[in-house]
Amino acid sequence: MVDSEPNQEPAGTGHPFPRDPDAPSAPEVPSGPPEDHEAPTTSGLFKRVLIGIGAILVMIIVVRLLAPHVGFLNDTWQKVRTGDPVWLIVAVVLEGFSFAGYVYVFNATARRAGLMLPRFTSWRIVLAGVAATRLLATAGAGGIASTTFALRRHGLDARHAAATVAAQIAIIYVWFVLLIAVCGFALFVFGHGHNAITIVPAGIAVLLLVVAVLGRSALRRLAGSTSEREGKIARALASIPGTLDDGVHTVSTLVRERDPAIFGGALWWLADAAVLWAACHAFGASPNVLDICMAYLIGQVANLLPIPGGLGVEAGLLGMLIAFGVPGGVAVLASLTQRLVSTWLPALPGAIALAAIGRPSPDAEVVPVDEDDHRPHGPSPAAA
Repeated sequence: MVDSEPNQEPAGTGHPFPRDPDAPSAPEVPSGPPEDHEAPTTSGLFKRVLIGIGAILVMIIVVRLLAPHVGFLNDTWQKVRTGDPVWLIVAVVLEGFSFAGYVYVFNATARRAGLMLPRFTSWRIVLAGVAATRLLATAGAGGIASTTFALRRHGLDARHAAATVAAQIAIIYVWFVLLIAVCGFALFVFGHGHNAITIVPAGIAVLLLVVAVLGRSALRRLAGSTSEREGKIARALASIPGTLDDGVHTVSTLVRERDPAIFGGALWWLADAAVLWAACHAFGASPNVLDICMAYLIGQVANLLPIPGGLGVEAGLLGMLIAFGVPGGVAVLASLTQRLVSTWLPALPGAIALAAIGRPSPDAEVVPVDEDDHRPHGPSPAAA
């Protein structure tokens, strides 16, 4: 946390996540030069991209071959042939907005740490992180590792890089839980869908939000109680509560300052859900917007399973679309289209970005953080 003698720190290395003076401090994580760390492995990454795209192509071929013999598949194939390409183009544009929302969050949290990045570099790091999350069977750990590594390579020390990533995750997933609560309660009030897919997940979401808010003080106490642990492994584990607390503090500060970047987390989920909505329209269905949003959000829970490419999400999306009354043929095509646009379309540029994740941008800059208003000062490069 904050050094006990801040006046002796070199300029620009002050703690970018200010805390209350009487708050307990967690142990410092040793932070050697970024060059000492290796980039996340990209071995077999392109192979995973090809496998994922190939799997979708095989499914389409199977549908085509079996269509004349199975009424359900024949109807599905007819919908493919009559799909509206305009809505598919809309889906691709919406996915671009989704990524823009994540980049907005990434820039805000990195900037608060004093790291100013060109816009292209921000997009490259985000694409790499999302590719690692969706293509590697690590249940999200790949994205965390790649983003942390990229921040290290651009000049942040280990502690601040980890806290920055923690803040990004907090913003993104607080919105995820909040949207489930809002959509679930709205659908319950309007009588759409069964309680098991409306009010129940909404209630669980509210409970999680309450636990997160009330657990902040416990997290700070835990950070203080583990700050004096001895041993390499013990110190590493002891640093986790403090890092999480730093991330939560950053989010609460952005909220207090009414930083619009907070809404980037909502844009990430809503625009991606809108891809599913556009896909339904492309194949002839016009479902309720709230139904689609809730089906998408609950379907995304399957992404917690460590399956390469998030292939379990297709099944989750398909099941939830049918549960909300979308015809089976449209549900199959819409779920596959959504995953094709959101996962496999960005997969190739994401894999390229991940392969080059260890290459720092020459235009990136780590600037001093103003200890009075806790904001970076100095000019920002053309971007962030």
